[in-house]
Amino acid sequence: MEVSLLIGVVLGLSAILSGFILEGGSFHSLTALSPFVIVVGGTIGATIASYPLKDIVRAFRTVGKTFKQPSSNSTKQLIDRILEISKTFRTNGVVALDTIVKEADLQKDDMLPLKEGLVLLQDGKDVENIQYVMEAELSSFVHQKHVEAGVFEAAGGYSPTMGVIGTVMSLVVVLAAGFGDSAELAHKISTAFIATLYGVSFANVIYLPLANKIKLYTKRCQIQREIIIDGVCSMSKGLNARSMENELAMYYQAFPDGTKHYRAGIEN
Repeated sequence: MEVSLLIGVVLGLSAILSGFILEGGSFHSLTALSPFVIVVGGTIGATIASYPLKDIVRAFRTVGKTFKQPSSNSTKQLIDRILEISKTFRTNGVVALDTIVKEADLQKDDMLPLKEGLVLLQDGKDVENIQYVMEAELSSFVHQKHVEAGVFEAAGGYSPTMGVIGTVMSLVVVLAAGFGDSAELAHKISTAFIATLYGVSFANVIYLPLANKIKLYTKRCQIQREIIIDGVCSMSKGLNARSMENELAMYYQAFPDGTKHYRAGIEN
């Protein structure tokens, strides 16, 4: 399970809070409700106005999936599965695909592209047609994930602005009240800037990191789908399992811990 997102958010917010306290601030002064409502509520409203609700819901679902990022180990499992199917296909021909496409593991969301490719192979499509269809599906997937990342990028852009709006509103109220005591006036003005602090902090510690996490998840998923495309096309060309493994092994280099699998793949 990938927990760097949680660690980063907790560490970032803790660092901001600790620095504030070290500067002489108090935790209680950061718990004002009105700045929170303005910043969070305004950001949510602006984001909903910018994106369809279905895209926003899908963006949050994808955030949940990022806790299990594609890795070199899951990529090895994918390649091993492709090689297993390839051997069966070379031995038994197209007839074997009737059973394979119905197997349970190919019904999972992340394996549907492989099932799609095998169905195309089963239908007798040529390599160019298979590659075209599967690359079109990959392009659609990437575009959708970019939209989902854009949801949090938009929130990261709106949040600081909402913070400024909250600060300006508070300053208008404070100055309109016309406090005679300069010390009390200074306290009210300092409190007004809590909204700006909320807006900037939430944008840079929560929203933008979430967008980047989705982008990373998308890149890793894209690599695995490219493996599937190359694997199915290699089956269509009649490549043997060893040649396929050597070709697909290069994709391990896209993962931080993939060197050992890459070395093993090219040495087989």
